[in-house]
Amino acid sequence: MLTVKRILREMELLDWSGHVELPMFDMQWLASQLCVRLNATDAEVCEACGKIAPLVITTVLGPICAECVEDMNDNIDQIRDALDNE
Repeated sequence: MLTVKRILREMELLDWSGHVELPMFDMQWLASQLCVRLNATDAEVCEACGKIAPLVITTVLGPICAECVEDMNDNIDQIRDALDNE
């Protein structure tokens, strides 16, 4: 089975001379996307944390996994509590 790490390693070995070189963050994103598509899973890559997740919601920022949404909700609750205590 293809893994993100294996795909990334192969991409790093490519000869990029004469082509646009991608920054490492973009290479990691591309490797994640390729891993999901080439392994034919229903999962998607979360745009917030970059991890492969089976449960994502589509937002204007891209797909975001349930774990990141829960973290965002926790952060919002903490901010509300802090503002209410002022």
